[in-house]
Amino acid sequence: MRSLQLKFSALLASLLLAGFVGLALIATRHERSALEVEIGKRARALADNLAGAAKEPLLGVEQREFDAELVLERIVAEAGDGEGVVAARILGRSQEVVASLHPEEQGQPGPAQPEGAAARASGRARILRADAPIVYSGVPIGTAQIELDLRVLVDPVVESNTLTLGLAAAVVAALGLAAGFGFTAFLVGPLRRLRAGVEALSRGDLEMRVPPTSRDEVGELTRAFNQMGDSLLQKQRIQNAFGRYVNDYVLNRLLEGPEDDPTAGMEREITILFADIRRFTRLSEGMKANDVVRLLNEIFQLVSDAILERGGTIDKFIGDSVMAYFGAPVSQTDHPWRAVEAARDITRVMQERNRRARAGKPDAVPVEIGIGIHTGVVVVGNIGSDRRTDFTAIGDAVNVAHRLEKLALPGQTLVSEAVQRRVRTGVRLRFEGERQLSGREEPVHVYSVQPEGSEGGERRPDAG
Repeated sequence: MRSLQLKFSALLASLLLAGFVGLALIATRHERSALEVEIGKRARALADNLAGAAKEPLLGVEQREFDAELVLERIVAEAGDGEGVVAARILGRSQEVVASLHPEEQGQPGPAQPEGAAARASGRARILRADAPIVYSGVPIGTAQIELDLRVLVDPVVESNTLTLGLAAAVVAALGLAAGFGFTAFLVGPLRRLRAGVEALSRGDLEMRVPPTSRDEVGELTRAFNQMGDSLLQKQRIQNAFGRYVNDYVLNRLLEGPEDDPTAGMEREITILFADIRRFTRLSEGMKANDVVRLLNEIFQLVSDAILERGGTIDKFIGDSVMAYFGAPVSQTDHPWRAVEAARDITRVMQERNRRARAGKPDAVPVEIGIGIHTGVVVVGNIGSDRRTDFTAIGDAVNVAHRLEKLALPGQTLVSEAVQRRVRTGVRLRFEGERQLSGREEPVHVYSVQPEGSEGGERRPDAG
């Protein structure tokens, strides 16, 4: 950014300097021309004065009066005292020099008479000459000539003004450079802040925002950056909210899916799973608090891994129970099968855990899990207040799954008829009869999931 600022400032200063120098050259040339015109007028006035003063003495020279030549020489000398006068002469009727500042010119033919005042080069000097006729009683009797050196009269004035213009140009260039710095600072400042925001965002500071300072393209770019930061922050919040409760596949689907708010309420058919540690109160009797927490964390870790591995969402931990569901927030057509397979995985890992516990620690407490599963339509979304919310599922199907879990024996998984119809082609089930669930008038057909190794195995059923 600083190199851009320097380049722009130098360019602006260069343009201002070039423009000022161009104007200075034009002004100098115009001033020189105007001075030469004024000096020409002065030369003619001097020539006219010389002609007026010299007509009687010149007539006296023709009449051979005694002191006429002395008077002409005095008049010519007085005319030569003027600033810049390099020649003053009086020519007679035959155009020979009668009197001159330069005695060697006397008696010599005078220079040819120009048309009005004219400038000519003479060595390093630039000479401007003015001729005035000497007339006595209407009769021309000679010519008065005045020559001025333009180098003496014009150049000092032009050089002084050029120096002044040069100093002014330097001041303008400095001001232009300062203005360039100020303007580019005003222009580049928002870009510099925007770059700092991008760097902060790349370091993971998703709270970084850059306030827009204009309504131009830079302001639009700043607002777009802030919108991008809001989007990234929203995705991070979603990731933080769901990352501990859903598997990576579901999380990526949430982050890469449409921009609709995944936490908004939605009605959807899902499969709910409740898993509860059987006889936990009796198991924890006599255990220290740390041991109880350690045991719960161990069991919940195994249960959570099995649920997340099958694409489920962990809703909450309720004491020694776990509530999870399949088919939300990302839709899954085979959510009943996923729930049943997760239950079979939980049963298997718990059996393995109990075997390892008995083998390594003879006094280790075996743990059994009872599981209930039901498929139904519920409302899924953020439920709660502005200070505390949960992304959860509510509805009658949740209550049915919870009641089935209460009916399950240790190590048993009970499913409803709604689940049985969706998974019966891939999982071996056994009809356990009708059960009257609390809160429901009609009895529910209940089925138990048979252990692994039974027919069906991992074969995925049709979505139904």
